[in-house]
Amino acid sequence: MNYSRYLAEISTYEGVEKLREIERSSFFKIMNAYRPASYLRLRRHREPYNKDEQDAIMRLREFNLVEEVRDKRKSFLGREIFYVLTTSGLFYIFSNLLGYPPQLLIRYQDNIILNTLLFPYFEVDTIERSTARFYSIITQYLQECCRATLHRIDTIKKSTTANSTNMNLKNGDRERHAKILESDLQFHAKLIAFRLGVMYSESNILLMVNSDDVDDDSARVAIYELESTMKTILSKDKKFMQLLKAVHAEFGYGYKELRELKE
Repeated sequence: MNYSRYLAEISTYEGVEKLREIERSSFFKIMNAYRPASYLRLRRHREPYNKDEQDAIMRLREFNLVEEVRDKRKSFLGREIFYVLTTSGLFYIFSNLLGYPPQLLIRYQDNIILNTLLFPYFEVDTIERSTARFYSIITQYLQECCRATLHRIDTIKKSTTANSTNMNLKNGDRERHAKILESDLQFHAKLIAFRLGVMYSESNILLMVNSDDVDDDSARVAIYELESTMKTILSKDKKFMQLLKAVHAEFGYGYKELRELKE
């Protein structure tokens, strides 16, 4: 994971306070424009954007939330144009905790944000097969990581002279901030591993099922089976289990040292 590169790319992000309704609508349309890869390869077509949507998309491009992609292959319509989310667009989604499907994470899995924050710790299949409860933990985790990133960027900006027009840092300072951010983000990764480890213990699965506002026993059984399946998926995720093992070891060391101090 290249935290220096991650920090450098996210440093260009400029928050958007509020999108107009048509801009939000167009943004969500692009965000949810997911198709299986084979469908994209064989049957891509131009999205039917009207004039208002085209103007809204131009604004989204000015905000650097989306970018234009031209299909290199020609169809009878000529070269077709598509719109995809930029790194800033993804960061806007994750930091604002907008409702977004797991397919979004799958589609943009090669983006530096997800390459840094999510997929070093989870297999793609695990995210793809998320239950609602598990996925809510994932989206919360991504939001917390984005907030930690924004805090680091804000610290960097404050550390530069107020009247300087050049926000570039010296290599030593850039690496120092990247190391601090790396520590912060890895701490959040350890927290999500600990949280999931506790959440998917048998007793807590039963507790969450019985605490649901569900009167139907058949529904309770279905929820239990769903979450038990998610637990099995997690247990087979080598990346997650490696993270959980590291957290278990660190927790054990910390517990041992505190016990020794007490004695």
